[in-house]
Amino acid sequence: MIGDHNNRALPFVKMRPVQILLLTFVIICGGVNANRPPQLLDDINNLAISESTPVGKVLFTVHATDPEGSPVHYGIVGTDRLGVDKDTGEVRVISPLDREVNDTLKFVVTLEDEVGEGLSNNLVQIPVTAIILDENDNAPVFKDVPYEIEVPEDTHVGTTVFQGIKVVDPDIIGDILEVTCIDRPQFPDACSKFKVKKLSSNEYKFLGALILQQPLDYSVKPFYQLLLSATDGEHNSSTGVQIKVQDVQNSPPVFEGSLTGVVREDADIGTPVMTIKAHDGDKEHPRKIVYELVENYMDYFLLDPKTGELRTAKPLDKEALDDSTGVINITVRAHEVVDGVPGNDPLTVTTKKGTVTIKDVNDEAPTFNNREYSIVIPENVPDGTPLPHLDMVVRDPDIGTNSEFTLRLDDVTGAFEVEPTSATGSTSVSIRVANGSLDYENPNQRKFIILVIAEEKNTNPRLSSTATVIVSIADANDNVPVFQQQQYTASVSEMASPGTLVTTIMATDRDSGQFGENGIVYQLSGTDADKFSVNNKTGVITVAECSTPGSGSCLDFETKQHYYLTYKAIDDDGNGHSTVASLMISVLDSNDNTPQFTNQNYQITIDEGATKFEPPLQVQARDADKTSHVTYSIIEGNVNNLFSINPLSGEITVSDHRGLDMTNVSNDVIVLTVQASDGMFSSVATVTVAVHDVNNNHPVFGRESYVASVQEDAAVGTSVEQVTATDADSGVNAEIKYRIQKGGFEDFKIDEETGVVAIANKLDFDHRSTYNIEIIAVDGGSPVLTGTATLTIMVLNSNDKDPYFDPSTQRAEVQEDTSPGTVFYTLMARDPDMNGTEGLNFAAAEPITAVDKNGKQITDTEEFKSFFAVDLTSGEVTVMRDLDRDIAAVVRITVLVTDTTAPTTQQGKGTLVITIIDVNDFAPTFSRPWTKENPYYMLNIPEEQPIGSIVDTFVASDVDSNIAAYAIDPVSEYFEINNATGVVRTRKRIDYETVKIINFTVVAYDSGIPQKSATAYVSVNVININDMDPVFSEPLYEATVMENALQKTPVITVTAKDGDEGVFGSVTYSLVGEHSSDFSVNYKTGEVTVANPDVLDRETTPDITIQVMASDDAPPEMRRTVAVPIHIRLIDANDNTPVFIQKRYQASVMENLRLDPPAPILQVHAEDLDEGNNGAVSYTITSGNEGGVFKMDPETGILYPAESLEGKAREFHLVVEGRDEEGNGPHADKTIIDIEIRDVNQNKPVFIMPSLPNATIEVPENAGLPNFLVITVKATDKDQGENGQISYHFKVGNENVQETEEFAINADTGELRAKIILDREVRAKYELVLVAKDHGTPISHETLRFLTVLLVDTDDNRPEFPVTESTSPYSFHVTENSQINVLVGKVTAADRDVGKHAKIYYYIMSGNENGSFSLDRTTGSIYTNTSFDREETDEYNLLIKATNYPQYYASEAEKNNSERDTSIAHVRITILDENDNPPKFEHSNYYSGVNAMANINEFVAKLSALDPDAGDNGTLSYYIKASNLFKFGSNLSRGSIIPSPFNVTEDGKLVTANYMAEYNQDRFVLDIVAKEKALPEREATTKVHVWIFEPNQLIRVILSRPPKEVHHERDEIIAELSNVTGSLVVVDDIRYHVDSSGHIHHDWCDMYLHVVDGPSQTIASIPEVLKVIDAKYDFLKDYYAGFAIENVLPAFVGVHEEPFDPALAALIALLIVLFVGCITFVVVCCCLRHWVITAPSDLKKKEALIKKEIIDDLNTTENPLWIEQKLKLYEEQELTMQVFCEPENLGIATTSPQPPMERPESEDFSQVDNTYATIQHPTRRGSLSAVMSLREDVGDYATLSGGMTLHNNESAHGSVRSTPRDMYEASLGFQGSTFQVPDQPLGGSNNVVSGSNDPFRPRTALTINKDGQPEFVAELI
Repeated sequence: MIGDHNNRALPFVKMRPVQILLLTFVIICGGVNANRPPQLLDDINNLAISESTPVGKVLFTVHATDPEGSPVHYGIVGTDRLGVDKDTGEVRVISPLDREVNDTLKFVVTLEDEVGEGLSNNLVQIPVTAIILDENDNAPVFKDVPYEIEVPEDTHVGTTVFQGIKVVDPDIIGDILEVTCIDRPQFPDACSKFKVKKLSSNEYKFLGALILQQPLDYSVKPFYQLLLSATDGEHNSSTGVQIKVQDVQNSPPVFEGSLTGVVREDADIGTPVMTIKAHDGDKEHPRKIVYELVENYMDYFLLDPKTGELRTAKPLDKEALDDSTGVINITVRAHEVVDGVPGNDPLTVTTKKGTVTIKDVNDEAPTFNNREYSIVIPENVPDGTPLPHLDMVVRDPDIGTNSEFTLRLDDVTGAFEVEPTSATGSTSVSIRVANGSLDYENPNQRKFIILVIAEEKNTNPRLSSTATVIVSIADANDNVPVFQQQQYTASVSEMASPGTLVTTIMATDRDSGQFGENGIVYQLSGTDADKFSVNNKTGVITVAECSTPGSGSCLDFETKQHYYLTYKAIDDDGNGHSTVASLMISVLDSNDNTPQFTNQNYQITIDEGATKFEPPLQVQARDADKTSHVTYSIIEGNVNNLFSINPLSGEITVSDHRGLDMTNVSNDVIVLTVQASDGMFSSVATVTVAVHDVNNNHPVFGRESYVASVQEDAAVGTSVEQVTATDADSGVNAEIKYRIQKGGFEDFKIDEETGVVAIANKLDFDHRSTYNIEIIAVDGGSPVLTGTATLTIMVLNSNDKDPYFDPSTQRAEVQEDTSPGTVFYTLMARDPDMNGTEGLNFAAAEPITAVDKNGKQITDTEEFKSFFAVDLTSGEVTVMRDLDRDIAAVVRITVLVTDTTAPTTQQGKGTLVITIIDVNDFAPTFSRPWTKENPYYMLNIPEEQPIGSIVDTFVASDVDSNIAAYAIDPVSEYFEINNATGVVRTRKRIDYETVKIINFTVVAYDSGIPQKSATAYVSVNVININDMDPVFSEPLYEATVMENALQKTPVITVTAKDGDEGVFGSVTYSLVGEHSSDFSVNYKTGEVTVANPDVLDRETTPDITIQVMASDDAPPEMRRTVAVPIHIRLIDANDNTPVFIQKRYQASVMENLRLDPPAPILQVHAEDLDEGNNGAVSYTITSGNEGGVFKMDPETGILYPAESLEGKAREFHLVVEGRDEEGNGPHADKTIIDIEIRDVNQNKPVFIMPSLPNATIEVPENAGLPNFLVITVKATDKDQGENGQISYHFKVGNENVQETEEFAINADTGELRAKIILDREVRAKYELVLVAKDHGTPISHETLRFLTVLLVDTDDNRPEFPVTESTSPYSFHVTENSQINVLVGKVTAADRDVGKHAKIYYYIMSGNENGSFSLDRTTGSIYTNTSFDREETDEYNLLIKATNYPQYYASEAEKNNSERDTSIAHVRITILDENDNPPKFEHSNYYSGVNAMANINEFVAKLSALDPDAGDNGTLSYYIKASNLFKFGSNLSRGSIIPSPFNVTEDGKLVTANYMAEYNQDRFVLDIVAKEKALPEREATTKVHVWIFEPNQLIRVILSRPPKEVHHERDEIIAELSNVTGSLVVVDDIRYHVDSSGHIHHDWCDMYLHVVDGPSQTIASIPEVLKVIDAKYDFLKDYYAGFAIENVLPAFVGVHEEPFDPALAALIALLIVLFVGCITFVVVCCCLRHWVITAPSDLKKKEALIKKEIIDDLNTTENPLWIEQKLKLYEEQELTMQVFCEPENLGIATTSPQPPMERPESEDFSQVDNTYATIQHPTRRGSLSAVMSLREDVGDYATLSGGMTLHNNESAHGSVRSTPRDMYEASLGFQGSTFQVPDQPLGGSNNVVSGSNDPFRPRTALTINKDGQPEFVAELI
């Protein structure tokens, strides 16, 4: 850039030397007039220019002047990058600049003036240097690519495997170069294996290295490819790296398969057993494997080191094996051959264990472990009892069928049997008693001699052996005591004193002595057996000691009448056989109990004049004595003998059969005292009889109808009229309250005490001008009786309401091109004081506002205010001028409406919103390069992009509207478009090889009307990428080549194909891996040839695996490569000499070695590394075989005896030669065999000590210390040498061992010593089997000897308690409140010592700190020291110590270790309960609510009473003592309802026993009694307050906590709500929360409750409660958070209905009036007689007529026409009613009821003859009930209440509003008892009321239809 040059000196002007001389001459001459050259004004040298300056840009302007003022021309010489305008001097870039090509420009700027006059122009040359500034415009460049690396697989992690990463950037600015690693899809883990390490880096150069991060494994992956990406912050470049993993010999050999073999026991020497195979774990250059036999049991086998073939080396003997199964363990080691030498390090050696199983050959007979056995058994052994201590074992060392043998007895008596009868190998033998008639008293059965025979089963010949068993019989106690009877009975009085004889029972026994009758001991057991005592020797049974006969824990007939006991006789002084007999002892009753009433206070009500109680009143008393008879009498309170009692049944009745006469009785409550007596004892109870006055007079109004008028604007509370009624009854029956039954629409209210009717809500003449109010007077009797009167109130109109717009904001639309003068909208307004709009004026007023089409408020113009005008009288809105949407799109006009007829100004205001609709003129247009003439787009996309990739964004615009949507039409298979943004994404995989060009069409739609669109045609070119790997024709190639093949010998040709096109699909080949340099491959044809013949050695490397790699010709960073292995097998040539695996062999053979067939001695083996015939070795004996004693098999190398060895030399040295090619080859080797001939082992060892076959030795117990010498065993053997050498062992099972758990024997010396201190009390005798075994080979002999070690006793034991289920712990019990010194129980310990050391003393160690018990220290008996209270402590746990010391004190350590000390007994003493505590309720008052629609057995409340006593004493039963009814709003009880409408279950659950509809809005106070089931049957009482509610009276509290948590804090929540409301809050239900969508939330809950108003005890209204709660919100909000209360709202919210349009309502009303008039006329003519209302059979009682929702909707003040629509559905269904005409009067039937109408304003209140009768329950309270619309041409409804009262003052026209409120209750199935069916049949005479002055007669029957449902009959008279 050129800066400020004002202060710079003029630049130096470079001139030619001639010019300088000329100029000098001119100056010197002075007087010459020369033309001066132009002068440069600015310094332009060292100008800085950015290399990114675009071509054509002006860099600077050269400014020069000429002294003579002639024009100056500019030029540039020396560069082709810049140019100058010769006239203006503007210097421009004319060719791109590149700093990397030339960072400095040097050029000359020329200035030339115009001299003229034929003179040459002055030319000034100015040299300029311009510096080119660098820009980051070049991407980094990788150097020295491609990067190909080879890394050995054993390279350590962290090693730098490549340091040649070099990146340069020609730019000198930009970010510091960074290089990152990117995984290729084929190698997703390459960058986790290797990481890029930065060595140095700046803005223009990066040096880096690759570091190994994870271990390599050639066998897992032989090569990797990764991508390096370099960035300078703006530009990126990448290159590929190929890493070949070099295989390293680091894996040991791997065995193939399991090493298992099987060979027969008689197999010849050299028999193949198995072939062992292993291979090198390294796959690229596997080594040859040789084998070594490491573990070879008894040198049985030879292993070919080359082939791995395992053969037998000597004769096999399975029986000589330690393992009887014949399994021999071998260990084989595989060595890799390294440089011709077997390796011996962990990387070249693998060891594996194998097994060889020797299959058995029958060469052994089954043998017994003893020849003779002696056994003693008692005479009483049962059949099947095995002979004890027999210890007989039979063993056959052979296996399989050869070891199968049978066992049998040679026993002439048949008294015994042997098992098993057959066995295999080895078995323990058991001999059992087969005939149990062994009797010691029979001399012939005192000893048995049995021969046991073991014989082979399936062999030939069958080898066998025998053993002798001597069985001696010992005498035994084999007879049981016998009772003369199986059952005995006895009786005793319950008052019998202790020691009273009950009975005597004795038994007999055939045995003698203590086994007979002299040793019989008697015992008595069973429940309560302790109440009797038995003499254990004489059998005398007496009454046990007891302090209170006849009661308590003594004999008590009332507690138990019979005792069923078990009587046992045991011989042998109680230790022998036993016999039992059943004994029933009956307790005789005595009169010792007082009768007890079941209820101490009976309460009942009865009407005056009643002849009987309903239900019957019966008192009942119970006497525990069964023989007592209870009689009843009234002893007090029976005024005038009004009542009588049945002395036997206790039923109380009215004495006078004419009825209860209360004349001269001053009190209406009579209290009787009733006595129950059994003749000796008596008790009393009270019976309270409440006599009710009969309510038999209806309230009567002074007038039947009242008329009044009131001004529309009268204030709320203004009195309108007062009605009065009287009742001829007295008392509560005469108390009258007034209620508005219907017609008041909540606009009027009545004082229930005075009858004054007043205004309740503001009146509106326009809404309703006349009210026909039905008022009833209700008395306080039961049943309730009512009287009815009608009050007609006329509302007087006044003009007092402002007009208003409806709606207040009105909207209109108008097209932008609408002509002026067009009316497009009319304002809508109403005036409640008039029916039309004639008196209304309309006007537009300020403010008038507008917004433009962008939604912006218009403030800069007011033109829009003149767009529209409003007509004064009609309210029509007119277009006044041409509309312009560009000025305003939406105009808001304030409009006024004025009532011109009002005395004062009455005006309403509204808003008119006018939307100017645009006219769509222009279609959308897409962005360039799209044009209407050329609507095309061309796109490129690489193939294989992920689905959802963005292709492009298509944007369209519209001049006059917005773009509504974009679409691809038709739908493209490959692309999809976002209809809002125009973004096109791929929806399917795109493959270049499948499709190369894809065309689709994009359509843009605008939002104008009519809608227009634009279309763009898109052509997408798919760009090919390298996305396919080359694929070889085979996954693995197999090839062969001779091991002596020459260089370039062809091996195999591989082929691979690549599915990509072009260079991406061209394939070249290369080799990788360890042997890749030993072979070569033609990179084009794939032919593999030999490159290094030296590596071909089959013996060293029989197999070679190389990896051939196929790569496509893509650039390195995109190249794809795959590799497959080529397995090359080398073919053998004879180039190796046989080598014996041993240079010298040694063998020892017995001199009696078998000759026919000859027994193999050993096998020699020479290895030849060649294969086939080249490696086939033949063996011959060349020297040392003097006399031809031996011969050798030339093929197997097995050496055999050729003749007998007896008498031959003891040693031989044979020379054996092995030659290849089966003895004809050029190569051979020799070895030497040393043979020793040995003597045969012929004699068994013979025992000297102990000498007897069954020896016994005595040892004192605890003798000395461990290692005590018991005996020294000694044996001899006549053989010499090793055959005569003896070792000593124990025989345990089938094994010889040196030690047992108690003893050890020295194998050499025979010393038998004790390992432990021997204890006779633990074990008194030990039986050992001694073994003496010689060292003979190949077969050794052994001899067995039995030794019994007996221990002699010493004093070494302490007392111990028995450890049984009944003593761990001891369990005793004692009854609470019992006296002291009661025997609780007894503990007994045993001492295995005798004499003085067995004396035992007992002490209480713990648990008796308060001295509650005493212990007899010599007997162990436990006694009570105090009287117990179970409710205070119900269990005691004592620790009792048994010791030999008479003075004992327990230490703390002993107490702490009591659980492990058997001398300490744990005694648990349980205190049994007596009924000594009364029950008690948890709460004195319970509160609950019941839905009026509740079913029977619906839950009400859960009551809980507690009795601290246990079992039956604490078991309670619940019953309802009284069900006191309180009518709605009354605090005075109407008495107890009988039967109670509630039930209480055994577990205290209070449920409904009847339907609750008739008690709606009433409440009950229930007296609930919890009574003990056990005597003395104490009671507790509580009160339950129950309110009968409707669901719409409930409040719902929503809590964000589950119900379980809310239940825990329920009382606290209710307490807070009660505190806030100042009222009682009752919870009715807690449920899971259900949201507005009907979804159940288990972590939230809804609590339903109602609030009780304190003074009236009625359910408070929901708005009042919510108002109070809302007012206390600040106080409650903390509790809301603490209790997680989310909301408090009404439980059920009604559906808001939109009101009818008034004009439409008026029209409908007019039509209904006309229609009803016509129908009335027809009905009167037809003389319609009857309506039959049939309860639908398919609905439940609660839903029989109409749904509750409709009932609640009718409780409103809305227009009756709206109600009519509500009921329309039910009218169409005929509301389950059918109309029938009487056949004598009509020929047709009217089939549908007529719709209801408003009652006309008529003054005709005359009596009519016919009314509809409906059902009302007098106790029903609450909201308006269901409405049944019947007919409008008949009279109103009357209440059926016992009889019916005619309503004489009602109009002949009915209305929906006049429908009785209790109609709904009638639909529930007539729950009350006041409905009676008419006597008059439906088809009777027209004169229904003839013979009676009352038009309604009592009904006596109820009609049942065919479906079994009641028909409700209303008569039309």
